Amino acid sequence: MKEWFHHGEYQVSISNMGCCGPVFWGITGLAGAIIAATLAIGLPFLVNYLVDEQFKLYPGTQMYEFWEVSPVPMYIYMYLYNVTNAEDVINFKAKPILQQVGPYTYTEVHERVNIEMHDHNYTLKFQQKRWWQFVEERSNGSLEDQITTVNVPLLSAAYSNRFSRKLIKDNLNSFIDESNSTVFITKTADEFIFKGYSDPFLDAQAQLPPGLLDIPSYDKFGWFYGRNGSESFDGVFNIFTGVDDISKLDVMDMWNFTRQTKYYESYCGMVNGSFGEGWPPRRERTSISMYSSDLCRSITMDYTEDVEKNGVTFYRFAGTRKMFASVEEDPDNWCFCSGGTCNPSGVTNSTTCRYGSPAFVSFPHYYEADTFFQNQVEGLNPQKDLHQFHVDLEPRTATPLKVAARFQINILMQSIPGIDVVEDVREVYMPVIWFGVEADLSDKLLGLIHFMLIGPYIGCFFFFLMFVTCIIVVAKSAVKYSKMRKEVPPVHPEEEGDRSKEEDLEKSEPIQKTNT
Repeated sequence: MKEWFHHGEYQVSISNMGCCGPVFWGITGLAGAIIAATLAIGLPFLVNYLVDEQFKLYPGTQMYEFWEVSPVPMYIYMYLYNVTNAEDVINFKAKPILQQVGPYTYTEVHERVNIEMHDHNYTLKFQQKRWWQFVEERSNGSLEDQITTVNVPLLSAAYSNRFSRKLIKDNLNSFIDESNSTVFITKTADEFIFKGYSDPFLDAQAQLPPGLLDIPSYDKFGWFYGRNGSESFDGVFNIFTGVDDISKLDVMDMWNFTRQTKYYESYCGMVNGSFGEGWPPRRERTSISMYSSDLCRSITMDYTEDVEKNGVTFYRFAGTRKMFASVEEDPDNWCFCSGGTCNPSGVTNSTTCRYGSPAFVSFPHYYEADTFFQNQVEGLNPQKDLHQFHVDLEPRTATPLKVAARFQINILMQSIPGIDVVEDVREVYMPVIWFGVEADLSDKLLGLIHFMLIGPYIGCFFFFLMFVTCIIVVAKSAVKYSKMRKEVPPVHPEEEGDRSKEEDLEKSEPIQKTNT
């Protein structure tokens, strides 16, 4: 039997107000819709907040763990240039013919040491050790390969004294004759790369009083000699942690305790950009910058294209012709002209960075360089896919998919009056070595990044479905409630009064009649 209560002019069944009635489901649906809408709108903000928290460079975060020791394996591929006609270059000023030899492949591991947190300005100071180990199966050739190339210590000594007085040049000529030093030298690949080799100029430098020359003292020469496991070679880095401002994450504050180096004038000597192994999140299709301790300067890579892998879009930032543009092409590069001498597009003068050695850095095979350099030698074949410097970043997190950091070192061989051994040589920016550091994001980490990116959208879609379902429940409950009210007849006032009287009579006790 239904129980009724009166609502205005209608009487409503109490059973329709219970746990299964339309009113109950209407209220439940409305509450569910509000919760679902709140979660659908707020979930992306919550996930963004949590991601940013984990990307801050602070002990206990995922970013800090990856930063200390990278989980992504890195390899460095080294190529040496063998000069096949060295005698003709000296005797007949012939154009050098180069033969690329390699790659000699090594694993590369970075370890951060001497870490200090500076909470007052949200920076972190550290040094890094880099470890390399030869990987024979990834190499093409033996470390015992014989390579003929220019004698870097000799050319450095000659270049450093190109403006010296005649007496000094005469003494240098005597030393060169006594040591039998020549413009070209033949050594093994291992000696040129890591092992190093003794040289009379380095031996002579070691005999000088400490501090007389503003250059480090080496007992051997090799392009990477003394760097394996060294914590001091790369210098001291000070970078922002992103704790107070995520847009400053990994950005350089100082290098070797300064924001303005002595290697280049004006803004060209400023320490700008990231430290080279991480960038702030939320990248745009513009450009990214980094400070290179090997070049003693900042470099900028421009956005060139989108790259996609496993459903994730990455922005490719590459070294273009603008990076090493001449003053004619980019007047802002005036302060990269060392000693007042500006070069054609394609090289940066690293003489001051390399202690007076006539070193000029370019992309491999003079890729993106003026043909002036490529025409000085034979044997080069610049190709974009092999020689471009590029970094592929996922724009939201700035996680790199692929890094291909490729540079070439060139030594200037030029005629210097008064120094006999080079007085009559052909002027050539001689390529001697190029190397590429490459790292690829593993499929496991790529999957994690993919889930991080699509997770909020999946959650929003789920809560949107929940919202729609709840709205449908509210709508159906309202329709059912409306129909229920139409089915119940209205109660008129006079009928209500008569019914009340009848109910009172039924409740009253019957009157007993007595016999008189």
